[in-house]
Amino acid sequence: MSSSMASNAILAKARAMYGKRLTEADYKQLMECRSVPEVASYLKTRTSYKTALTGLDENDVHRGQLEPMLKQNIYYDIFALSRYAKDQSLIFSDFAIAEMEIEQIIRCLTLVNIGRPDEYVYSMPLSMGKFAKINLEALTKVRSYDDVLEVLSGTKYFSALQKFKPKDGEKVDIALLEAELYNQNYGTVMAVIDSSKKGRDREELKDTFSALLDFRNVSRIIRLKKYFNYSESRIRPLLIPYGKLSQKTVSELCSAGSSKEVFELTRKTYLGRLMSKLQYNDSSQMTNALICMYCTHHLRLSPNPTIVMISYIYLMEIELKNIINIIEATRYGLSADEKAKLLVR
Repeated sequence: MSSSMASNAILAKARAMYGKRLTEADYKQLMECRSVPEVASYLKTRTSYKTALTGLDENDVHRGQLEPMLKQNIYYDIFALSRYAKDQSLIFSDFAIAEMEIEQIIRCLTLVNIGRPDEYVYSMPLSMGKFAKINLEALTKVRSYDDVLEVLSGTKYFSALQKFKPKDGEKVDIALLEAELYNQNYGTVMAVIDSSKKGRDREELKDTFSALLDFRNVSRIIRLKKYFNYSESRIRPLLIPYGKLSQKTVSELCSAGSSKEVFELTRKTYLGRLMSKLQYNDSSQMTNALICMYCTHHLRLSPNPTIVMISYIYLMEIELKNIINIIEATRYGLSADEKAKLLVR
């Protein structure tokens, strides 16, 4: 398949899949469900999640079982899109796959940290095995950090894992390790963008990824200020060191006295123009609202297949978070109106 044909295939495929997303009518029906089995039944019989939920007994289901099954829908989509990826688009397909692999590594190590590594087997996404470059099945058998190192020996993640290996009797610093792994992945993709020979494509890609990184970093700063009141020296190592925001601005955000001050300082940056167009119910929803607006625009209008592919994946992750919020709210007996306030779309 030629590069131009592959590009057109990705554009068409991603937009066709986006057309199968949950509608407002679907959300209304889901928010009116009174039990988790009702939510599972609707998703299984009335939406595009039916493939991922094949074999599910909706009368005997819980959130811990449902979430990884729903997540498989994103994995199916990444696998479908990666089949068409060529040249530069393939690099970004690898980026998306690495994001999923890092999530699984962190989930496994979190369970190791709390002494429950055997539980990883219940959340491992079986469908991800089709394209993952790490041995997920082997991760289900690990019982220690050394076991994880052995399983991931020879992978691109090994050096970071070795760097943060905890001393005997100590727990791994999950936050710092996670930041290191994501920094590595974003560093790879930003290097690919910088080496691109096509000026327009390079600038569009750099602008898109830099904005997404700024969304992510600002969200992390707000959360760390709100819940832990971290200083700049504690926050900096947990950020991804790329983006459009200047280092001076990032320092000001990290040095702010509160999450509210971070929010107000962010309004004075280029992100403020985007934030003024958003609708959300809580500051914690701001990042997903930004991503939703930003990626919806690019998915519909961008001629760049890589940007469309990444935008689609980010949008589907937000949809999944909406579903999980509905499931949790249903478990706790919240009303449809209360559930609506938890959603971003």
